[in-house]
Amino acid sequence: MQLNELVPDSSARQYAIQRLAKLLRHPDDLAYKAEEVRRKLAQEKLLIDAQLNTDVRRQFDDVQEGLELLYSTSGQIGRVKTDMQKVDELCHHAQSYLPNFDRIQQISTANRNFVRAEEFYLQFSEFHQQYTQVREMLTDAQENFDQGNFNLLRLHYFLYKLEDFRNRALGFTGVTDIDSKQTLAQMFGGLDGLIREFENFLWMVAGSMYDLALRNRSNVIVQLLKVVEFEEAADRAQEREREGAAAASAAASASLSPTGAGQKVERVPKHYKKKLLEFIHTFVSSRVSEFFTQEANGLDGITEVTGFVVDELTFVGDAVAPAFPANYFIFDTFVDEYHRAVVDNTNTLAAGDLDGGSILLLLRWMREYHGAMRKELSIPKDQLKPALLEGREDQLAQEYLEIASKKIREWVTNLMRTENESFVGRQDAPNMGEDGLYVTGGSIYLFEIVNQNIELVTEAQRAKLLCDLVAECNKIFQDISKRWRELLDSEKTKQIDAPETAAEGLVDYTMALANEQIRSVVQAETIRDETGERLTRAHQERFKAELSQTMDIFMGVAEAATQTLADIVFSDLRPITAALFTADWYQDDLLQPVIETLKDYCQDFHDHLDKYLYRRLMQDLLSRFALSYVDAVAGKVKLRKGQASEKLNLELHRASKFFKEHMDGAAVSETLNIVRILISLIDSTPAMIFLEFFSVKKQYPDLPLALIEDILSKRDDLEKQQLKSILESLRQKSKGDTGSSLAKQRTLFSKLKNYSPLGSATKGRFL
Repeated sequence: MQLNELVPDSSARQYAIQRLAKLLRHPDDLAYKAEEVRRKLAQEKLLIDAQLNTDVRRQFDDVQEGLELLYSTSGQIGRVKTDMQKVDELCHHAQSYLPNFDRIQQISTANRNFVRAEEFYLQFSEFHQQYTQVREMLTDAQENFDQGNFNLLRLHYFLYKLEDFRNRALGFTGVTDIDSKQTLAQMFGGLDGLIREFENFLWMVAGSMYDLALRNRSNVIVQLLKVVEFEEAADRAQEREREGAAAASAAASASLSPTGAGQKVERVPKHYKKKLLEFIHTFVSSRVSEFFTQEANGLDGITEVTGFVVDELTFVGDAVAPAFPANYFIFDTFVDEYHRAVVDNTNTLAAGDLDGGSILLLLRWMREYHGAMRKELSIPKDQLKPALLEGREDQLAQEYLEIASKKIREWVTNLMRTENESFVGRQDAPNMGEDGLYVTGGSIYLFEIVNQNIELVTEAQRAKLLCDLVAECNKIFQDISKRWRELLDSEKTKQIDAPETAAEGLVDYTMALANEQIRSVVQAETIRDETGERLTRAHQERFKAELSQTMDIFMGVAEAATQTLADIVFSDLRPITAALFTADWYQDDLLQPVIETLKDYCQDFHDHLDKYLYRRLMQDLLSRFALSYVDAVAGKVKLRKGQASEKLNLELHRASKFFKEHMDGAAVSETLNIVRILISLIDSTPAMIFLEFFSVKKQYPDLPLALIEDILSKRDDLEKQQLKSILESLRQKSKGDTGSSLAKQRTLFSKLKNYSPLGSATKGRFL
């Protein structure tokens, strides 16, 4: 049975999986611990089942007891109802025993009315005096507001009594004539204005909450909140009275009888709590807007907003919030209001078109803001609603990426245009650095703008955006690389095929280009190592991978430049390499002009080319030199046994001596070994050719069979029939060589131009 069938509840199923994962941590636990875990869980299940049975039994007992109480209560209610009916009947019968009961009732009502009328008269006669006293108290409080020498509770108490008396006085049904109503309205007319003044004063106190808290006058804030709570209670009582009022019982009374028992006109709800929260909203919004306008000065100082909000909320939590009742959750209210005000002002600032720097500033500030709220106030990002900038964080990052990419591409395009014109025109010699290397200076300007953007994004603490920026730069660098390669090819072709149309100095400018690419590689490596260490592990790997790709792009152009240099050198040597193994080669010393030409070029390379590229270029020149001898076998040449090997040995010795002056001796010997193999194949006796071939094949698996066929067929000491037999044996033994096996072990023979490592001569070629 599946686990989801045994445990349908997903949360319980997840808990079970986690529990098993903790108990069975290793594969061996299934073999050695499964039974023990099963017994332990079975015991736990028995204990839980027993506890559940006990709890269920107790619940049933409680339910049964409750049902019995309900049943007995129903009977008691019935008995009380019967007793009340009996009391009502006795009261009704008792009235018949009193002959003047109605008269007595009227006299009692009249007496109560006289007492209330007397009380009302006294209050009415004292109203003006009390009204004047309250106004003086309010005026004194307003004038001495800064000193805080006033009592809100006392002021509100007397004002509430005046308002309550006004409402009761206007509720008398006896006041029906127009003159009386006008007299009362004139008498109470100033009270509404006094109430409004008090409310204004109340909100003035609310607006000074921060100052009062700073002066340790939180008692005034408490008085304000007690007034608010009292009025809220009065509002709720009024609401309950309105909702639960029954039809007024008709009881005729004397002319001075008030409407019912002290009925009064309906009180107007104050809604002080709602007004207080609205006032806090307005107060905070005004305070934040003022800071944005005067202190932050727009986006330039937006980073100051974080400190302002944190300081304000810290003060509220320490000095203001303790004065409020717990059910107000006033700190959360202030947090919401401050955050909402920040969001509104930020949205206003970000409404227009933003440049890249402003976007990064906003993104950096957003992270600092959320981090400070979480660290200083323990307020998580999810609690802050609505989201800053309406949740456009990713959109802004994409906008910055587009702006930065466009700016970098424009900069690079202009730089590339200048570099290309200089490279093609070559009117002056290239610039020379302090170390004597030719340079163009382009990498400095290129990485100046790249570094600016990388530094800005790094300071904004946007690791993902930083990786995306480098990826966009790589696209631009790829385009540059492609254009440089095309330019190198076109200028090289012009230099080789039509030198009269090409400007001078291609070699020097190519060295400058190669050196500049190495400088770019170094700068990219510096950024990778220094900036990469400042990132979190989550983004560090991708960032370093992107910068490694950047280095590969520039290194690719540098290698293309060195290959161009090698092509130019060997284009000058082409007439000599084409004469190898010809009659001229046997008669003349063709190696000397080769060495002299290489000396001229290599001296320039040594002095003005980066050391790493110089070593790579020398290795390339050496490889091409060695391969030129092997490739020459494919021409219409004759290999004279004895004479050819003797001349080859002499030239090999001289060439080795020259290259060892510029390179490591072991590398020179290893590369020139293919020429020695050529010599050994020329000198081998017919009986030893087979062994010689397979001895070389072990060291160089990609040795082409076609090359061997050419060497043997062009030797002047082998008979036709003898040649046929040797070649047939070599072919039979070489049938096992496949492309996949050769591709795994590629050596210098794979670089031959005239021979493919997989190719071989056709059977009828020499037979």
